[in-house]
Amino acid sequence: MNRTARITFVTSIILNVLLIGILLGQTPHRFDRGALRQQRFDQALKDLPEAEQNRLRERFQKLRAAADPLFGQIRKAEDEVVQLLGKEKFDEAAYDKQVSQINELRQNMTRQLSQVVKDATKDLSASERRRFADLLRRPAPPPNS
Repeated sequence: MNRTARITFVTSIILNVLLIGILLGQTPHRFDRGALRQQRFDQALKDLPEAEQNRLRERFQKLRAAADPLFGQIRKAEDEVVQLLGKEKFDEAAYDKQVSQINELRQNMTRQLSQVVKDATKDLSASERRRFADLLRRPAPPPNS
């Protein structure tokens, strides 16, 4: 093996090891999101009576059921934008059209989810609505060390 081939080979191995390390380093964070969300959810409901807990769980599940397909549509449209960016010849009109579609999907999602939240909280008591609002609030981002 000549010197150039050895350097290329060693560089390739180093880059692959770094890539694998980065991917594995991020994996626990991805899997913990659902667990953290569930823990936060349980914490917010822990001191409520069982009947109120069940009502809020049911309302939150309805909201999740309405939101998941909408998020899926947005992710699909975002993937299509990325594909447009990666093409050999950049099609600016197609890119602009896809970005407009994403913005429209986000507006529709906001509108639909707002209606679902309104419908879900209409008949809740004030304390239940406060708890429901706490469940919808995003957690503060962890401090960067």
